[in-house]
Amino acid sequence: MRWFALFLAVTLAGCVSPVVVDHRAGTNFDSYRTYAIDPPEQDEKALSLDGQRVQEALQRELAGRPLDSAGEDAADLLVRYRFVPVEKFQGSTLQFGFGWFGNGYGLSTSTPVEGETYKEYKLQVAFVDRGTKKVVWEATSRDTLYESLSSERRAKRIDAMVADMLKRYPPTAS
Repeated sequence: MRWFALFLAVTLAGCVSPVVVDHRAGTNFDSYRTYAIDPPEQDEKALSLDGQRVQEALQRELAGRPLDSAGEDAADLLVRYRFVPVEKFQGSTLQFGFGWFGNGYGLSTSTPVEGETYKEYKLQVAFVDRGTKKVVWEATSRDTLYESLSSERRAKRIDAMVADMLKRYPPTAS
């Protein structure tokens, strides 16, 4: 019975998608032929390193699809990306007590919870219909970027995030 429960837990854990994808119902994705990458405002003048990595990964992943790159004024879709901050807490929640118990009386102490909050970042990519200015498809990575990642690991992680996202574009009929 234990082996079955373990097998079931591992199988279900493998079913969790590395990205969350949503799309506008009723959108005809076959009508989109061209795209342009529209970087966030903070990346327009000088691209951040992560912004460069995202743009390179997007161009690489979109190259083998029916979408062609075009200028922003001529594109059917604007591809936007951003890094969404997620606050995390890291600390010790270990509590222990000392006590004397007799006749229903007791004495105990515990350690205070210590720690710090920090930020990690999830990548979000959205395809916006240039004509209507509405988002028609959006993906958010479940994986995160954090400060201590090396340059090589950041690049690999961003590549994997973008590849996982674009595996699910265009959405299949459900």
